[in-house]
Amino acid sequence: MLYLLLAALLAEPPLRIGTITINAVPLFSAEESRHGSFYRGANILHVQTRPALLRRFLLFKEGDPFNPTKLQETERNLRQLDFLKSVSVTAGNPHDGLIDVAVITQDAWTTDVNGDFSNDGGISTYDLDVTQKDLFGSGSELELHLDHGVERRANTIEFLHPAVLGPYWNLDALFSKNSDGNEEKLELDRPLFSYSTPWTMSFLYDHDLRNARTFRQGEVAARFRQEHREWLLERSRVLHAGPSGSSRLVAGLDFLDDSFDPLPSRPLDLIPESRHFRVLEAGYESTGFHFLKLDYVDRDLREQDFNLGSLTSVRVGVSPRLSSTRPAMFVFRASEAGGHAFSDRSFLLGRIDASSTRAPEDSNTILSAEGRFVTRFRTHYPQAFVARVRVDGGWQLDRDVQFLADGQNGLRAYPDFAFEGRRRILINVEQRLFLGREILQMFGPSVAVFADSGQAVERNFRLAGMKSDVGVGLRIGIARFESALLRIDFAYALNNSPLSHRGRVISISTVQAF
Repeated sequence: MLYLLLAALLAEPPLRIGTITINAVPLFSAEESRHGSFYRGANILHVQTRPALLRRFLLFKEGDPFNPTKLQETERNLRQLDFLKSVSVTAGNPHDGLIDVAVITQDAWTTDVNGDFSNDGGISTYDLDVTQKDLFGSGSELELHLDHGVERRANTIEFLHPAVLGPYWNLDALFSKNSDGNEEKLELDRPLFSYSTPWTMSFLYDHDLRNARTFRQGEVAARFRQEHREWLLERSRVLHAGPSGSSRLVAGLDFLDDSFDPLPSRPLDLIPESRHFRVLEAGYESTGFHFLKLDYVDRDLREQDFNLGSLTSVRVGVSPRLSSTRPAMFVFRASEAGGHAFSDRSFLLGRIDASSTRAPEDSNTILSAEGRFVTRFRTHYPQAFVARVRVDGGWQLDRDVQFLADGQNGLRAYPDFAFEGRRRILINVEQRLFLGREILQMFGPSVAVFADSGQAVERNFRLAGMKSDVGVGLRIGIARFESALLRIDFAYALNNSPLSHRGRVISISTVQAF
């Protein structure tokens, strides 16, 4: 009798997906909009995401065999769309051999306006960024960016589309007209958006003309004209795929030209050697899938997906001899990454990258390693402890390649371009305390206590050479704006730099320090 029962159970057909219900919640839900006319008015002005657009990104359809991994992948993919604040993809209870699926999303603001104003050495600088997301309900994005710096003015327009040739065909088109040149970029990418993706593809064209510079002791050591042009075509074919990971072979072409010329105002500056490569490349990649989903880490109440799965990438390439001044060259690139979960809210991530170009008089070898530790505390007010260690080293580097340790790279109490070299180490720790709810249904305040330390040198690190700072900071996040973060840090520099003395510094930014 037991045997017959087991046989009957085993003979049951697999569950299939029944009805798929998509609930696209507007900017403010019905309950939230009851709190005032402002929220109801915002919903009226806001262009709501269309369920038909969301359905295009589902990795399953009605009648398909039920696969919980596909639901998890779909939720992560939808969470990457900038115009969505939150995403949930859940399965109901089985009935009649079917499982119904509910997709619930809530919109974020689709019009973002960001600006930054400062005074640098008596010269006013500013940048302004206006972005319209989910343009005409297509999921595309149009961005206008104005940057008026001390030495450079840039006017940029950029268009992005997540499904230009179909779902997960990502387009990025950019044009920039600048005071010292211009840039045109076109990129088309079909990434590994699911473990069952049979192939991936990337195409890139980039042309960038600008005045570049290198630094020494915080001062400009050389200025020169640089023209960068690159054509890249790459395709991969999956060898093995499963819910826990995917492996694939990769092949591609990379045509790279970097030309350098002296500026008329600085004809004696030492400039880099020009580079002209025609690289035929092949390799192997393996990606593991082990995700942790956490809120209140980097983006306030917005959930983030951290992949702790192992990643291995090895590529080799060769560029043939083009002329007596353009010798043959060999290329090697490798990456290894992985993570470990100590619990469902604590993990360690690590990554190592190595690259080298071998030519008769050039190697340009770079080795980088980074580790990141995160712990989320389940307290009345959400807390997170975040730490980062990064080490970079270079050998026989091209003259335009430098590693900077400064305010833009984690040493927030030190000026930009304060320290440079062929070796760099950066250490950051930060304890973050969040309010855990939105004020006026928009603002998510938090405070942080932090410490930074690091150095950039030409040869060997010295413990006495570490430059450090400590401080406290205020964060104002707006979860309904994808990129909205106001970070105000009150830091104390414990050491002098070529450009500053130890003491108090106030820094304001719209991104996390690390």
